[in-house]
Amino acid sequence: MSEFLLEFNDYSLLIKRKLDLKRVYLEITNQCNLNCKMCFRKFWKDSIGKMSLAQFQEILSQIKEFPSIDTIYFGGIGEPTLHPEFLNFVKLVKESGYRLEFGTNGTRLSQYSDDLIKYGVDRITVSIDAPEPDIFHSLRGTSLSSIEDNILRIQARKKELKSYIPELSLEVVIIKDNIDLLLNIMRLAHKLDITHILFSNLMPFSSLMAKEIAYDGSLDYKKLINDLNRHIGKYNVKLEFPKFDLQTERICQFIENKSTVIRWDGEVCPCYRFLHNYAEYIFGRKKSVIAYSFGNIFKEKLSDIWTSRPYEVFKYIVKNALYPSCTDCLLREVCHFVEDTEFDCWGDNPSCGDCLWARGLIRCP
Repeated sequence: MSEFLLEFNDYSLLIKRKLDLKRVYLEITNQCNLNCKMCFRKFWKDSIGKMSLAQFQEILSQIKEFPSIDTIYFGGIGEPTLHPEFLNFVKLVKESGYRLEFGTNGTRLSQYSDDLIKYGVDRITVSIDAPEPDIFHSLRGTSLSSIEDNILRIQARKKELKSYIPELSLEVVIIKDNIDLLLNIMRLAHKLDITHILFSNLMPFSSLMAKEIAYDGSLDYKKLINDLNRHIGKYNVKLEFPKFDLQTERICQFIENKSTVIRWDGEVCPCYRFLHNYAEYIFGRKKSVIAYSFGNIFKEKLSDIWTSRPYEVFKYIVKNALYPSCTDCLLREVCHFVEDTEFDCWGDNPSCGDCLWARGLIRCP
């Protein structure tokens, strides 16, 4: 691959273009069968759509140019099991030799249980934010017991077929309303034979939701984490926690893990945050997130997009945190740059200055 110079005021940096992409997130559809209380689909105006089989095959053919890719994750904003070609997509990925993971609300798992095992899906992450049926229904508008049954069916079929995959994990969004229920989440995971739970904080998409964040200083998070960790042995579960304090360190897991996200319409975005257009609330302050793409995979090659100068510069800047820290800047209440993600005061486009994922407050699977 070629290389180029990145010019600064008093020095130049040589950046080498590399086909080092390792993990690809595919939003095969942004359709969903639920209307969850915490989802920004309730607040956006983006088009609804899905990849065609031909488009998916084109993406796979381009992915094969990257020698380091090991994992494909069906995710983004939408329920992947709703796609009419879902099983074909699963089969194509596994036939290509990649690890396959996907995130789901769990409502449609039972109808695919045998096929998911047969094709060798590696991991399924199910979103369950409350272990009590009434609270779960108020958050997600569906039955918790049906999702439990779907998970237990897969676990039972795995035993019958003597398969250790797919591994199932839980993703839990922590809000003030479910803090006292998190121990029961561990009990539920044990009941479902799940040994991994990823906890994330809430990214609010409305002023009302902003009041639900657990990282506003009101939570004794050290006690919470210690209390939950004391039960790890009892429930045989691994726990991953977000941060609860706004700390200096900024690390983008998408950049660190050499990942990219391909939207259902082929737009290649650097992370989940820039996948769609919506408003987020940063400690109560409204910010418009503008979707950002470095190119469309159906119009140019993914290898050219990944190694393009704009994307390489973006990766370098984010990896080294060479962007302003808007979240704790003294001017954040009066500066117009914090109103959206188009630019920051250092001239970066798009702006990551307010990214709570980089702060570790919000987690992605």
